[in-house]
Amino acid sequence: MRLPFKLSPKAIISITLLIAAVMLISSYVELNQSKKEIFQLLYEHSSTLLESVIQSSKNTLNSSYEIEDLIANRLLDNAKMIKRLDAVKSLNKDELISIAKENDLYRINIFDSKGNRVLSNRIPEPGHIHGEENINRYEELSPILNGEVDELIIGLKSAEFTDEERFAVAVARSNNKGAIVVNINAENFLEFRKKIGIGVILQQMSKHHGIEYILLQDSIGVLAASEKIDSVESIISSGFLQTALKNDSVYARVTFNSGQEVYEVTKRFLLEDDLVGLYRLGVSLEDIRNVEDRMLRRLIIISLILAAISIIVLSIIFTTQNLKTISDEYKNFKTLTASVLENMSEAVIVLDDKNNITLFNKSAEKLFGLKTENVLQRNIRSIFNGVLDFLQTEILTNSLQSFEREITLNGEQKYFSFSISRLEDPDSKKIKSILVIKDLTDTKRLEDEAKKNEKLSAMGELASGVAHEIRNPINAIGMIAQRLNKEFSPKENSDEYFDITHLLKTEVNRINKIITQFLNYAKPLEISLKQIEINSYLKEIYRLFEEQAKQKSIKFILQGNEKLSLRIDADLIKQALMNIIQNAFDAVTADGEVVIKYFKLKNDLIIQISDNGVGIPTEQQRKIFDLYFTTKKDGNGLGLSISQKIISQHNGSITVSSKINKGTTFKIILPIL
Repeated sequence: MRLPFKLSPKAIISITLLIAAVMLISSYVELNQSKKEIFQLLYEHSSTLLESVIQSSKNTLNSSYEIEDLIANRLLDNAKMIKRLDAVKSLNKDELISIAKENDLYRINIFDSKGNRVLSNRIPEPGHIHGEENINRYEELSPILNGEVDELIIGLKSAEFTDEERFAVAVARSNNKGAIVVNINAENFLEFRKKIGIGVILQQMSKHHGIEYILLQDSIGVLAASEKIDSVESIISSGFLQTALKNDSVYARVTFNSGQEVYEVTKRFLLEDDLVGLYRLGVSLEDIRNVEDRMLRRLIIISLILAAISIIVLSIIFTTQNLKTISDEYKNFKTLTASVLENMSEAVIVLDDKNNITLFNKSAEKLFGLKTENVLQRNIRSIFNGVLDFLQTEILTNSLQSFEREITLNGEQKYFSFSISRLEDPDSKKIKSILVIKDLTDTKRLEDEAKKNEKLSAMGELASGVAHEIRNPINAIGMIAQRLNKEFSPKENSDEYFDITHLLKTEVNRINKIITQFLNYAKPLEISLKQIEINSYLKEIYRLFEEQAKQKSIKFILQGNEKLSLRIDADLIKQALMNIIQNAFDAVTADGEVVIKYFKLKNDLIIQISDNGVGIPTEQQRKIFDLYFTTKKDGNGLGLSISQKIISQHNGSITVSSKINKGTTFKIILPIL
């Protein structure tokens, strides 16, 4: 095709410059759009990373508090045990040494009402700078010695003559005679807290490429930070940080740290609705700026060359280069985020808008016993056979962000905490969900056991108080009824009169019987420990029920041949076991089965009593050890309560698992001393 006119060199140059200018302007606009997209991706992934850090921090702090509470409760239980021993007899050093060794205690000190130490399990070391001279702790123990409190959690304290740390508690001695202080060496606890602390999390996270710093800051200063941070901007002097501190959103900005440009995201950190401080995550912009510089230089050169050749070719090359750069950056940030999520201690599951699994980290594999390759791109409902169906409802309705649930997983009751975060794709507007799941089963079991022991103790105290208050007037009523029956004889309606007095006396005797049961339950058990050969011991109990099993046509089995010896109160443990075995016999019908199985597990003796009877409803399983709870017509609700008390007095534990119409298993754990 020939043009009807001839273009002059000046026109050609003008057109070329015009095309180049158009291309440069177009490319400049495209570059800015690419920057916005890169920063949007940076914001999204940085926000996700910051949310993960915050969640991990919450879990870390909660774990530390829970562990400290468990330690304190264990020490208080030991101190109370020593208090009971101290109340009934005069303790000596050898006994304290034995108690400390058996219960893994570092020091047991007994002080009189003036704060002077009167007894200790300490064995003096040769050449130790501190001898056995008088030690007074009145100032430290004054709340107990003055009668203000009965229990005192002293907590962490430095050892007086070494650089070690101790964790201590104290309880009042009986009759205001002083105080009992128990402590343990806190080295392992402190080392564990260091390993899981927020500072460790921040140090590990900061090692990933591109992260300049992570820090937790309050209005006073830095609470925790990575190694890369030298100095920080105070919250008071920054309007941006003050705004972030007042709201629960993620804020972002470009700022400078030690002369380097960083992209910072920040969000306030709340722990149980209490403001702890402000989390700040700084991501290096060096790579992004280098990419931008390279893109700009190439853009100018390519634009000038392609303007003379072809606008189309220039556009294709520029678009290709631009998309490649964005793709590389996206992959880098995706890899960083995936690496963090993959190595989190909590189970992390990422779902797309259709609830198909797109990420399943190592902790999730371990928790659910599934391989990542077997679950990716599958719907969460189909994976867990309905176990986590309710999650889909929570995700769709957006009703909960964080919650705890008890579910059945692989035939076992589990207690999980769930945290759900949602992220919207700015282009497709599709919602992705991030599930963070933590197994709280063991923690919950320990909490329930502690609450149960506390409840039983309170019920025992109540029983004792009520029984003593009403026994005297009831006895008086009984004596009056007896006198009326013997000394008075009405002229009219004498039969009715004697029936009423006889009924009154009968009811008084029945109330006295109930009061006696109260007092027997409330008073501390007197344990007489003896070395027992467990095989012969259980065979003896087995023989007591053989005749009953034959009469009811019940298959009665004793399993276990291990030669084990155990220090227990044989009569009390027999009482506990017979209560449970009798319940098993009552639960099965003719041709049913009751099995006693025992074996050694580590340093514990395990005794399992199983039946294939009617089972116990789920709602009743948590009540069966409660005082006076019974489902039998003629039951008094004391059997299992007393059994649990006996086992607890032996530093053991008892649990129950049951399914309706499939049977019940009681599991008794006794330490082998």
